[in-house]
Amino acid sequence: MTGPLLDVLAGRVNRADALVKLDDTLTLAISPDGDTRVSASQTRISHLRVMREGRIGYASCTTDSPEELAEQALAAATSGARLELHLPMPAPLPEVAIRAPQAAAADVAALDPLARALLERLRRSARRVEVWAERSTGSVHLGNTRGVLTGYDVTLAGAGAVVESIGAGYAPPCRVHTSGTALPGWPDLEALAAEVDRRLDPPLLRPVRLLAPTMPVCLAPRAVASFLSPLRAALVGLEAVLGSYSLRGRLGEVLFDQKFSLTDDPLAPGRPGSRPIDDDGVVARRVPLIERGRLVGFLADLEVGARAGVPSTGHAWRRAGAGSRVGFTNLRVVPGIETRATLLTMMGRGLLVEDLEWGSGSNPIRGTLNVRVPWTYLVENGSVRGRLEGIRLSGNVFTALTRLGAVGGDATWVGAACVPSLLVEGLTVVQEA
Repeated sequence: MTGPLLDVLAGRVNRADALVKLDDTLTLAISPDGDTRVSASQTRISHLRVMREGRIGYASCTTDSPEELAEQALAAATSGARLELHLPMPAPLPEVAIRAPQAAAADVAALDPLARALLERLRRSARRVEVWAERSTGSVHLGNTRGVLTGYDVTLAGAGAVVESIGAGYAPPCRVHTSGTALPGWPDLEALAAEVDRRLDPPLLRPVRLLAPTMPVCLAPRAVASFLSPLRAALVGLEAVLGSYSLRGRLGEVLFDQKFSLTDDPLAPGRPGSRPIDDDGVVARRVPLIERGRLVGFLADLEVGARAGVPSTGHAWRRAGAGSRVGFTNLRVVPGIETRATLLTMMGRGLLVEDLEWGSGSNPIRGTLNVRVPWTYLVENGSVRGRLEGIRLSGNVFTALTRLGAVGGDATWVGAACVPSLLVEGLTVVQEA
């Protein structure tokens, strides 16, 4: 598919690469009133990057017109950025499980039982429940003028729910989901339902005025996935290597608690971000970022690497209407050994946080945290007393990661992140009226 895009550029550019992405997505949702909605979409996006007389030009479109795309890219190169970009040569691709035949063949008749099984497990008289199930099947095709011509097929499937309590003990909407290469099985659905039950069961407490300004906080996996957002930003792209982000120029330093290690893993079997090759044509590999608290790596694509004088780590992503950007594939925090019960006991009196909501006042560049916490529980002597409303946490993510009380052994996949619970200290706790 990429061959025709490159053929029309023969003799007109110094170098070029092309990318074609196809996707076919089917979604089935069941509303709280029992109505079933089915939606389907098919997309094709072609990307072209050319290097001509020292300048780079990008173009993308959703049509199958090599000539039109080539003219757009050449026109963009006349005023494009000056950059000497070295494209990769062909290389063997690693094996990674990213396609499940059952998911690829799933139709409405396959998705409907999944959604209904989750609905029946979650349904209660005091709840409004909306569920969905989805599958996506697609392909990625890459080529460049140095001989790369390859591609891969991929599937992604998932299920999720939004659960609202009704009447006494009001709670904010509880949103849960699971996703992977294969269709979710009953254990996956049961895990979602068990999480909802755990979050909704504790009673709502009246305002607790004895909350200390700072308390130990146990962040459950969904909360950890959000909590690490500033760290993700600080490890990615040109700003991380040459810009104003907090970790710039500190490779090799011990910056975090030695219990904390972080890797990006595009080769994790069956996970949403897995792939054998990135959108620049660079072969994918696992990249350690933090080892026992020591900063050991950043993520880069070809363009960031060319500007910063570092090699690409194989983390290029391309979206419609834009050039290459650097992004994570699968974020993995190395789990510890502590169970949730042990973490809660270690806190003494503290807060259990199941989820976070980012808002104004948070600054990913500096790690500043100022977030509303709709799912917070007061813990005393290892037991959950009940749920609290109006809790806001503030502090600094980077500072909090230097003083971890413990790392849980409950590593859980939350989308494309596999993270355990974290026991953190030093966050400011405010209970708003």
